[in-house]
This record gives sequence, C-alpha cells and structure tokens, in this order.
Amino acid sequence: MRLSKLKISQFKNISKVDIDLHPTINAFTGMNGMGKTNILDTVHYLCFAKSNFGRIERNNVMIGEDFFRLEGQFLNFDKKYDIVIKVKPPGLKVIEKNGKAFKKVSEHIGDFPLVIIAPRDKNALLENSVDRRKLMDRALSQTDKTYLNALVEYNKLLKQRNALLKNSDFGNIDTLLLDTYDKKIAPIVELISLKRKEFVNEILPDFLLMYKEIASDKEAPDLIYKSQLEKSSYLDLVKDSFQKDMILKRSSSGIHKDDLGFLLNGQSLKYFASQGQLKSYALAIKLAEFAFLKRVKGFEPIVILDDVFDKLDKSRVEKLVSLLFNKSFGQVFISDTDKERVEKIFIDANVDYKIFEVKDGIISN
Repeated sequence: MRLSKLKISQFKNISKVDIDLHPTINAFTGMNGMGKTNILDTVHYLCFAKSNFGRIERNNVMIGEDFFRLEGQFLNFDKKYDIVIKVKPPGLKVIEKNGKAFKKVSEHIGDFPLVIIAPRDKNALLENSVDRRKLMDRALSQTDKTYLNALVEYNKLLKQRNALLKNSDFGNIDTLLLDTYDKKIAPIVELISLKRKEFVNEILPDFLLMYKEIASDKEAPDLIYKSQLEKSSYLDLVKDSFQKDMILKRSSSGIHKDDLGFLLNGQSLKYFASQGQLKSYALAIKLAEFAFLKRVKGFEPIVILDDVFDKLDKSRVEKLVSLLFNKSFGQVFISDTDKERVEKIFIDANVDYKIFEVKDGIISN
C-alpha cells in the first residue's frame, strides 16, 4: 500500500500543499519548526483520522482560519482510494472514502495501516503505561474490528462508571446502576485481555529477531503482558476494589490498568538498560509491530520515521536502514534537519527516493 498524492489546506502552519509522492521513500528536510513533522502528521491523520499529537482539533487548524482539509490518494494492489477529511472545530469532522462519508470514525481505522517510529518512543514506552497500552491498541485496532469496537465500548462504559463514582458517596450510590455497568463491562474486558495476550505472544518472535539484528545476540530481551485479569475475573476485581473506588472516585480495576513488562537479561529494562539498549528495544518493538501488521493485513503498512536519524548513532542507523530498505518495507516517510545526511543514507543504501525541502510550511522539491 502507498500514498500517491497528498493535499493539505490550513493544517497547523501549512497553508496549502499539493504534492505527488514517491512510491518508496519520501524525505522532508529543513530546520526545526518549519513544518516537517506537520507534514508527516497529515499522513498519520489520513490513516487514523486524528493527529499523533493530542486530541484538541483547534490546535490543528492554521492560526487565523477556522477549518482544515486533508486529501490523500491511496493505492493498494489495483485499487485506488481517495480519502478526504474535513474538520471544523469544535464539532465537525467528516471522513470520506471515494466520495462516501463514514458514519463513525471507527469504520475508517485499519484500512490504511501505519507504523510511526520517533525518538520519543524510547522514553514514552519506558516511562508511561498509557503509551505501552497504546502500542497494543494501535496494532490491534488496525487489524481487528471486533477489538476496536470492544475498546470503544469499554471506554464509553468506563467513563459512565467513573462519572457515577465521582458523583456518589458511601451509602449514597446507585448500586443497581453500578452493577449494570459492571455486568456490561465484564465480557468486554475478557475479550480485550485475551486479544492483548495473544498479540504479545504473536509479536514476541519478531521482536526477538529484530532486537538481535539491531543490537546483539548476547542480550536476552523479553516482553510480558501484565493484566489484573490474569489472577481474577473482572466481577471479582470490582467487588474487591469497591471501597477503594469510592475513595478514589474512579475505577481502579480493569483493562485500562494493563501493562507490558520490558525485560533485558531477566531484569527490568527501566533500571538496568543503557541508552543504546533502550533505543534498540524501542526500535525492535516498532519493527515487530510492522511485521505483525504486514502479516495480518497481507500488505506493507506505511512507515513514518520522524527525526530518527538525528537521534541514533551510526551503527543503529545502518541497522535500521538495512532492515527498512533491504526487506521490502513498502513506503517510508522521513523527516530530518540534514538534507545531505539523508541523501547519503539513501545513496549508500542504493534506493530510489524523493526529497522535499520545507520552510515555513512551504514545500519545494
């Protein structure tokens, strides 16, 4: 799958862009703050119907304007898909495929799979359990509509349950309503937990292989799925945590507390890994995500490399380039401050490419 054409109107600092894209490598170069990452974010938005940098749509509209519009032409095998997304905050968002509007955003997710690799992955995945859950949710939502719909329903019910707890006191809570929420949530969390566990088991061999190629076969990395549901059913969990939930005014049990354990040589990655090992670990996870999507979807997802080359040492850059360009990784979008550096990387790798220079939101070849 590839994105062949991209049109942008009034998105962040980009007034108007209309470009034809390279089928393999598209690099956007320029100084920091010029709009390189914003260009890559439009690709993300076309695939996920949201920015990779927060949910407030007003922040995605160019200053002085009241809407933005994105258009992309995707080619997959012999089929063409014209995607148009029109957003006018605070409430209007229209997503169209070949002229037909979707009723729900979730109907669009997964049609155009994407993996994004960025320097912040290292710290985000290491420090934040939310980002570790997003890693599972992003991959599974792009490959499994049942999972995506279950996740949407869970988040809706969890929000309602938390609102009930927030507005209640001991001895003054609608226990019947709380029990209704819990009985609706129970089968959903069982399904989500099972699919997350299966996902971790499935990507583990790819992850181990990728880490070995990037780093060293002397190290022994591991991924472990961690869930409260491994030791107790959801209904038992919420029963046991009722007093705690009433005090906290929020739900302390459920799949929103799931996590991934990152290990290296049997030890927690957070406390024992070097900076180089952390970078290798984050890269290996994202490349394993790519392999998973490709295997399940039957074609290569798009890859975004946001300012990666500047943050990796030469050895890891060479390993990453080898994995991306020597194993048919499909279409890649890259941002970098150094045009000469990326040109040398592509020339050394003997691959075709297209470079766009970005200055103040304006693009030139």
